[in-house]
Amino acid sequence: MAIAYSQDLRQRGLDLIVKGVSISNVSQLLGVSRTTLYKWLQHLEKTGSNQPKNRKINRHQAKIIDWDKFKKFVELHGEKTQEEMAVLWGNCTRHTISRGLKKIGYTRKKKPIVIKNAVK
Repeated sequence: MAIAYSQDLRQRGLDLIVKGVSISNVSQLLGVSRTTLYKWLQHLEKTGSNQPKNRKINRHQAKIIDWDKFKKFVELHGEKTQEEMAVLWGNCTRHTISRGLKKIGYTRKKKPIVIKNAVK
């Protein structure tokens, strides 16, 4: 994720544009792209503020919480495919099972069984 420009830089850029300096010159002077300057202007017109937008971080809800229970589950159902394990675990996808296996140190090879990863 990109880091927001400083408030001081935003203010200087917008002040220069309001004073009549062209956006191309402000872009070269401050080292900010013209697209960014146009977005700052649009944001200023919409909200009346030059504060950066608040970003929401989308964090998915963890489907595997009890790792000891998951390890026992893998030992019991290790011969099954990840799709089958996801159905048995419930309310998750093959990708969730894959991430969980990686987290507890198991890896999937081209064999139909789960192999304990010995290299760490």
